[in-house]
Order: sequence, then C-alpha cells, then structure tokens
Amino acid sequence: MKMKMTLLVLAMTATLPSVALSAITGTTSVQATFTSTIEAGTCNAEIQNASGAPIDILPFGDVFKSDLVSQSRRETFKIAFTNCAGVKNAAIQAMPGAGGSCTGNAYAAGHNVGFEIWKGSVDSGSILNCATVPTSVINLSNGTGNFEMDARIVIANGKTISDVTTGSVNAPVTFTVTYQ
Repeated sequence: MKMKMTLLVLAMTATLPSVALSAITGTTSVQATFTSTIEAGTCNAEIQNASGAPIDILPFGDVFKSDLVSQSRRETFKIAFTNCAGVKNAAIQAMPGAGGSCTGNAYAAGHNVGFEIWKGSVDSGSILNCATVPTSVINLSNGTGNFEMDARIVIANGKTISDVTTGSVNAPVTFTVTYQ
C-alpha cells in the first residue's frame, strides 16, 4: 500500500510542472492601454506697482523736460506670479501693445518721448528692447515668483529735448508669458 501511495504522489508531482509550463509559454503577448490628460501648466499673473498693488496703468505723474534730459524719472513695477501649477519657469517678452510702436529700444508714447522697460533696475539690469523683443526667463519652481522691472521715460530715439512737446503721453505694452 505504501508503494502505491508513493507512485501516486510521484505521478502527481511529475505532471504539475508541465501544466505550469504550458500556461507560461502559451501566451505570446498581452496588451494594456494607458490613459492620461496632458494639461498645460499655468499661473495667476498680475502687474503690480512697487507696493504690490494691482495696476493696469503705471502712473508717472507730471514729468518735466529737465527729468527727460537727466533721464531721472522711473517707476518700479513687477509681474507677480502666484498659484503656479505644473510650471518651473516663465519666459516673458514685452512688445508694443495695440496701436503702439517703438522708438529705438523704447516704447513710443507720443510728443517725442518713449518708455524704456528694464528687467531689474535702470542701467544695472537688462533692457527689454522694444525693437528686438528679447525673452527673459524667471524661476517659478516654488509656485510663485516676481519679475521685477523699472520703466523710465526718455526722449524719443533721434530726437532732442527741443523736439519734445507738452501733453499727455502713454505707451501700450503687452507682456507675453510662456510657461515652461
């Protein structure tokens, strides 16, 4: 009886590997479908004055011809980025807005004056040249960031102070932001 039991167990063990082997080698391929939604990263962006208040217009107030000659009138402002999701950097370009134009590297404002825009501080930063439309990149990896700028009112390219006339001036500027 013991011999019959051993043969039965031996016969069962001999057939198990062949059953398992046929299950593995019988499938030649499997398929899977992967799904996702690709979304562009974005931030909330807002132009702010030096105090951090939101603005649509950067007021210079009264500017005198002596201010133009000395190039001493400037205003600090920034583009503040908040609630950034899925972005590490923002590439920023400044270009003339609707109806605007360039006067050299400045944004034409009428009455033979223009506005220069500087990344950082006037004369120590880099000018956002109206004519060549450079790109500046800032880091947003912590979900926020500020693009600090100065604007300076200047005599138009190719003009002198005697060409400047009195009156209200403005220069529309559009900032284009590309998230990376």
